[in-house]
Amino acid sequence: MAQKTDQTPPEPPRRFQDFLVLTSGSVAVLALLFLTGAIGLVEWVTGAVVMTAGALAFYVGSAPNANRIREAPVLETPAIAAPTSRPNEIEQFILALPLPALLISSQGQITAINAHAQGLFRLNHTNAIVPVAALRQPDLLAAVDRVKNDGANERVEFTQHGDAEVWMAHVRSGPEPRSVLMVFEDLTAVRRAERARADFLANASHELRTPLTAIGGFIETMRGPAKDDKDAWDGFLDIMGQQTERMKRLVADLLSLSRIEFSEHRAPSTEIDFVETVRKTSLALVPIAKEAGIKLHFDAPDHGIAAVADEDELAQVIQNLASNAIKYARPGGEVQILVGTARTMADAATASSRQSQDAKRSLLLQPYASAEAPAVWVRVTDDGAGISEQHLPRLGERFYRVDESRGGKIEGTGLGLAIVKHIMARHRGGLAVESLEGHGTAFGIWMPRPRHDDPAETL
Repeated sequence: MAQKTDQTPPEPPRRFQDFLVLTSGSVAVLALLFLTGAIGLVEWVTGAVVMTAGALAFYVGSAPNANRIREAPVLETPAIAAPTSRPNEIEQFILALPLPALLISSQGQITAINAHAQGLFRLNHTNAIVPVAALRQPDLLAAVDRVKNDGANERVEFTQHGDAEVWMAHVRSGPEPRSVLMVFEDLTAVRRAERARADFLANASHELRTPLTAIGGFIETMRGPAKDDKDAWDGFLDIMGQQTERMKRLVADLLSLSRIEFSEHRAPSTEIDFVETVRKTSLALVPIAKEAGIKLHFDAPDHGIAAVADEDELAQVIQNLASNAIKYARPGGEVQILVGTARTMADAATASSRQSQDAKRSLLLQPYASAEAPAVWVRVTDDGAGISEQHLPRLGERFYRVDESRGGKIEGTGLGLAIVKHIMARHRGGLAVESLEGHGTAFGIWMPRPRHDDPAETL
């Protein structure tokens, strides 16, 4: 809105008063200086004239000027936009948050909610939702009431979607009295990691305590009842040696797993011949397979296949998978190790782990690499008893004993497939299992490879 600035000069009585005060005050000061001898008569007269002239100039200069008043510019006051209402600001803030968030008004309705929160609580509409219908969590609703009444901040941990997810609700006072702002933090991965760490320590302690208990028991027997029975000592020492080897394998696997996890975030940078690495590892397993009465069959392209990988870790993957296959193959059976390339990671997943329509499958590791990246794959197959469907998703867990799922008594630390899983994660690859009870099991791994223009490398 336009408005005129105030250009009205002082009113005449006020102006005249100011003139008299300035003049009389100046003359009085000069008179005092003259009487004290600070100035002479000439200086007093000169100063009085100057001061009076200055006061007169002020009196004349402040006189009303009709033209100046009439021509005074009209100043446009800048248009001030109406302030954005605070609820709108909060709503925009909530919608922009990367975490689930919502605002409960003082009237007890959810007036702002972002898409993340709608997905969390599975809401299809957002108009005037009451908290009890949306949250459906007694602890959350109680926290909302407390914050609304007391204004104190609270944090509430709750589960969602059938206890599959764990969330932390941060409940705060909103911008208006008795309004409540809620922001939700996903703790699922944190809680799973805590449980996995606790399970790992419990299982590791159990696996180490078992052989130690056996060794301790035999030592006590050899010192006590069998102290003089030297013939029995050989059997005791053999068992103690086996338990010692078991502990050594467990410690070696634990150290290997720890080392791989430590470097899992750093992808390998060395280019190797993938086929040659798998071939050398397979040849090293031939004596073990022959001793077990198993035929080991290796099939790969005649030419080399370049891959960016850690050769030792890749060899460990093949060794772990092939060793398991040899253990669980039927007597006189066969273990196959097949190597190939594919145009994409998606094609490699199919080639390495989807060969039987009737088999049950489980993806143990989702690749980090793009599904369109060229890939190399390995498929390790045995013709044993197979694995029940309910056990397949657990095969990558630490200390999960494969022999327990297959009904056998084969020894193992339960860390082999966990090591394979972490190595493939470091190589940005995938891991899957395919099994048909009574017909055998196949493990497939696949990982990205450098792009090559040679069509002969694509199978």
